[in-house]
Amino acid sequence: MGARPRRRRRAAPKLRFRRWLRRRHLSTRGLAVAVFALAVLAVALIAPRLGEERRDTRIARGTPPGKSSSEAPARREPAARIPATRPHLKARTSQSLPLAKTPPAAPRTVRAPAERPTKPRAALVIDDLGRSLSHLEQLADLNIPLSIAVIPGLPASARTVSEASRRGIETLLHQPMEPREEGGKNPGEGVLLTTMTAEELRARVRSNLATVPGAVGVNNHMGSRFTEDAAGLGALMAEIKAHNLFWLDSRTTSGTRGVEVARAAGVPALERDIFIDAEVNVDFIRRQVRKLIEAARVHGTAVGIGHPHPETIAVLRELRGELLASGVTLVPVSALLRDVAGTGTALAAALPGKGGAGGPAADRKTATP
Repeated sequence: MGARPRRRRRAAPKLRFRRWLRRRHLSTRGLAVAVFALAVLAVALIAPRLGEERRDTRIARGTPPGKSSSEAPARREPAARIPATRPHLKARTSQSLPLAKTPPAAPRTVRAPAERPTKPRAALVIDDLGRSLSHLEQLADLNIPLSIAVIPGLPASARTVSEASRRGIETLLHQPMEPREEGGKNPGEGVLLTTMTAEELRARVRSNLATVPGAVGVNNHMGSRFTEDAAGLGALMAEIKAHNLFWLDSRTTSGTRGVEVARAAGVPALERDIFIDAEVNVDFIRRQVRKLIEAARVHGTAVGIGHPHPETIAVLRELRGELLASGVTLVPVSALLRDVAGTGTALAAALPGKGGAGGPAADRKTATP
C-alpha cells in the first residue's frame, strides 16, 4: 500500500499577500504610500463639498456662517434664502423647516400718464358795461372768449346782464367803491364807502348783486381809497364768500389790500396784470394787448382789463387772428380759478399772485381812481 502524498500546507494570509505583491513588483511600503495618497486626494475632493453643504444648511436655518445657532437672529423666510441651484438641499431642508408663507401680491398700480404742460392762458375783462347795450353787442361780435363787468344802476345794466346771459358771456359785478378825493369823480350808485359800517356795506353789496343775477365774481370800479381799507374790505369779502363768488382786484392803487384780505377770508382771488387801455390810444392799446399775451407766456396766466372804448374794440377786432394764433388760450376770467369736476363746478384756491407785475408802470395806470 503506497504512501499518501503529503498535503501541501497553505501559507498564512500575510505571506500570501506579500508573495502577491512581489509577483507584481510591489512592496508593502509602496502600497501604503499609494493608499495614503488616495486618502489625501479623497479628502481634498470631498471636504469643500461638505463645508459648502454645512454653510448652506446654516443659511437655510437663518444662522450666518461663523456663528452658532444661539447667536442667530430670528428666522425670516428660510425657504426663500435657499439657493435655487441646489435642489437636493432645498428638498432636504423643506422636510424639517416650515416653509415661509408667500405674501400676497401687491395690486398693480396703474400710473396715469404724465400730464403735459397746459398752454398759457389769458383772460380779458371789459369793465364799465351798462351804459349802452351796443357795447355788449360789439364785444359779442368779436367772437373771442372774454368776461364783462357790469356797473349796477346804469340805464342799460339790466338789459346788458340779460343779453350777456343769453349769449353765454360771463358776467361780474363791477362794484363802485370810494376813490380818493382828488379828481372829484363820482363812482356811481351803490358805492361802498370807508365810513360805512360792516352791516351797511354787506347790505349794499347784496343789493347790487341782485341787479346782476348770474354774476360769478366781483371786481372794483374805482376804489383807490376803499381797497386800501382792510376793515371795509373784510365786510365786502364776507358777503362775496356768502354768495360763493370770487374777487378780482382791478388794482386802481398800488396800496390795494384786496387780494390779501380776500385770501385771509377764504375767498378765491386774483388780480389784474395789464390795463390795456389806460391810455385811449390805438398804438398804446395794441402794445398792451401784446404785453398781455407775453405776460401769459411768462407766468402761465395773465389778466387784462379794458373798457368798451371804440379804440379798444377796434384793436381787439384787428388783433383777433393774432390772438387766436398766439399759442395763448383766451378764457373767461373764472377759468383761471375754476376747477371743473364731473358733476359740478367749484372755485379753486386762489392762484399765487405776481405782486402786481405784468409790465412797466404804464401797465398799472388807470383812467379811474
